[in-house]
Amino acid sequence: MKSTAEVTHYPSVNIALHWATLILMIAIYASIEWHESLPRGTDLRRQTEDWHIYLGLILLPMALYRFYLILNAPIPAILPAPPQWQMLSSKALKVYLYVLMIGMPLIGWVMVSAQGHAVSFFGLPLPALAAKSEGLADLAKEAHELLGTSGYIFITLHAAAGLYHHFIVKDNTLRRLLPKFMQP
Repeated sequence: MKSTAEVTHYPSVNIALHWATLILMIAIYASIEWHESLPRGTDLRRQTEDWHIYLGLILLPMALYRFYLILNAPIPAILPAPPQWQMLSSKALKVYLYVLMIGMPLIGWVMVSAQGHAVSFFGLPLPALAAKSEGLADLAKEAHELLGTSGYIFITLHAAAGLYHHFIVKDNTLRRLLPKFMQP
């Protein structure tokens, strides 16, 4: 996708999905943190795990659609243009965030399937992505947890970079993603 000077903001649907993804990611992380703080064997602990799965399953098609949109919509240029190393690191970070948003739900789905549990989406049964396998379940669990932990770091870096560009550099990086009612 190429930047274009004629376009000053992302399309409204991209903006809405960006901020909806942020809210969804906060809910996903909050649900698993809450789950971990609850006593084992309680109904509330199981419900928070279910919600973690539901929210992850909502994230998957949302992230795939966002990826499709970002490949097919003009990207507004950052003005003034940042150094090339910042553009490259920004692209690498965005690629990782998409790996996170698409990979995490898929790995979680594989993990639950490999543990021998049915995966459902608000009661709708979904196909297993793997046969029951303790080894695969353990590997998927480790990968899911590693990606999840790295998400705290990379999401924070993404947000910090946006705020740095907005408040320190004072370019239009963040303004390109603000909803119309917040744009100057």
